[in-house]
Amino acid sequence: MTPVNRLLTAACLVACLFAAPLRPASADMFKTSFGPTTTDISTGHAGQSSIPATLGFFRDENLDVNLFGVAGSAQGVQLLAAGKIDFISLVIDDLLIARAKGVPIRAVYVHSRHPIARFVAPKAGGITALAQLKGKTVGIPYIQNNGYNVDMFAEAGLDWRKDIQLVATGTGGPALLALKRGDIQAWASWDTAVAALENRGMEFTEFRPSYYANLLGNAIVTRDDMIEQHPEVVIGICRAVAKSIEFGLANPEAAIRMHWKAYPETRPQGEDEATAMRDAKRIFMSRWEGYALPPGALYGSSRPEQWQVSAELLKKSGEVPAGFDPSTAYTDQFIDKINQFDRAPIDAQARDWKE
Repeated sequence: MTPVNRLLTAACLVACLFAAPLRPASADMFKTSFGPTTTDISTGHAGQSSIPATLGFFRDENLDVNLFGVAGSAQGVQLLAAGKIDFISLVIDDLLIARAKGVPIRAVYVHSRHPIARFVAPKAGGITALAQLKGKTVGIPYIQNNGYNVDMFAEAGLDWRKDIQLVATGTGGPALLALKRGDIQAWASWDTAVAALENRGMEFTEFRPSYYANLLGNAIVTRDDMIEQHPEVVIGICRAVAKSIEFGLANPEAAIRMHWKAYPETRPQGEDEATAMRDAKRIFMSRWEGYALPPGALYGSSRPEQWQVSAELLKKSGEVPAGFDPSTAYTDQFIDKINQFDRAPIDAQARDWKE
């Protein structure tokens, strides 16, 4: 089996394992696909999976959407570029790096308004400054480009590539074991994965760069040909997600219960109802607090200077060339149409929702 075939086979297996149940589709609906770049479809991902599927927000846009997770950004970019998936949720740095390499993909909707990346060390380990990690071992779910950590370490006077040993841990149990045994002294991951370990008793010290507030999190990304040939599909996917975020922010518990029904494996096992909801809310809010709209903002919107900050940091770390123009990596042409829906009925639907 060739490497490409292995990659696509793995993606198909993931699709079978993590696809959310959809209402029956009619023959005239546009068939497309969408997924986050993780196979851990936690409650934090409900706005891209269980909510729009369960409440029919995709169907309302005449879309038949195959939802599945992809094991990491690198695989997600490959599948997207190859036309094996139409939309992915991708962190901004990975998008900029891919675009700088000539991959014809762009962001059409900024999903999280602050970075989803997290860099943490167990409190029990006594690490209180990044400089203490020189010569230590750091875990990361997948070995891949990670501009957020490269830049943060540089600000602390360390070289991410030379001053630490980096090992792949995956998420969940394997990462927890590596942290508890002391095999790794810190963990570079993302918000929902860190929250899941906190639910399992870990206490962390988080490290952030000084410019954290000026960074974006992740975005819905698609190919240039989808933007050019199927703008109505782009708008539909993003509007369904925007409606789902509105619903989830209005009633987090409803969103969580909906996600548990669509993805039963995400419900904490062996816990009473109150404990399960408490743990789920920790994971949910670790991601969703970044979705809330500032006054006057629109779902999916961003500012050019935010993209510029990320691009400049990647230029300093050598991840993108000095002449790269970040404006080529995103478009805001659909934002107004994406936001053409009445929020009040969705808020009422969330408030009155019964399982």
